[in-house]
Amino acid sequence: MQEVRMVKNAVNFSCAEGGSPNIEVESSLSNSGRVYASKVQEVVSTMIAKGSAIGQDAMYKAKAFEEKHQLTASASAKVISFDRRVGLTEKLTVGISVVNEKMKSVDQRLHVSDKTMAALHAAERKLTDTGSAVKSSRYKILNLFTAL
Repeated sequence: MQEVRMVKNAVNFSCAEGGSPNIEVESSLSNSGRVYASKVQEVVSTMIAKGSAIGQDAMYKAKAFEEKHQLTASASAKVISFDRRVGLTEKLTVGISVVNEKMKSVDQRLHVSDKTMAALHAAERKLTDTGSAVKSSRYKILNLFTAL
């Protein structure tokens, strides 16, 4: 919700789900001031409603223009043609393969995967042992209290 402050007045603008404007005027004005605020409210409501209609109209016109001129299909065809001429997809595939091979060679040399897996297994064992210890100590404490 946006709020616009005027002299001694607050005007709150918001839009409902359907796009219809909701305007609240908090006023400490005299009776003639309230009429003025009411007129302002009517003008702003009309402007917002017309703006929404214009926006929808623009969207319909853009969609019709796209359907008539097939801009998206044309652009897609040009990208595919460029890709076939230059071989961009193949070059990217080869580049990715080279990077993957480099990563494998570094991993084989430094054993990163093995060390990572060992660290994960150690952490898992530690968590399991800690959980078991907490569980057994809880039973010991419960048994101690029940014995009292």
